[in-house]
Amino acid sequence: MIPAPRLCVPLLALCAGALAVALPGGCNRKAPRAPTTVRGAVTFQGKPLPGALVVFSPDPERGGSGKSARARVGPDGRYELRQADLPVVAPGWYRVAIAAEPTSPPPGGIFPAKLSRPDLSGLLREVKPDRENVFEFAVEVPQVDVAAR
Repeated sequence: MIPAPRLCVPLLALCAGALAVALPGGCNRKAPRAPTTVRGAVTFQGKPLPGALVVFSPDPERGGSGKSARARVGPDGRYELRQADLPVVAPGWYRVAIAAEPTSPPPGGIFPAKLSRPDLSGLLREVKPDRENVFEFAVEVPQVDVAAR
């Protein structure tokens, strides 16, 4: 038979190891950043762009990961991003895409197609935690006078 003290030492070591693995994090673990709200407006040639789609895609080059957030622009040009059907967005860097509604092209020119792709738009925004983030997008395209040619 094994004496009680000899049995207790390995048993205590096993329990301590299991407890260390089961406890979340340690001193160096960062607390998860709480989701925050993102809203703003989109204009094209100085006028609201109703029906447009705004998409924020996490930017992997700046440490972004996770799901995209999206919103439809309202009649007044305003939007509020949603992520997984919730009106909140995880903090971090995002590449932004804006696509005009294809069924009704915006008045005042042709909307730039490259803005509809987050990897080509060149639009970057940082969503910061613990605050409301407001991002305004004013898209202006030079008018080409066809009659002058």
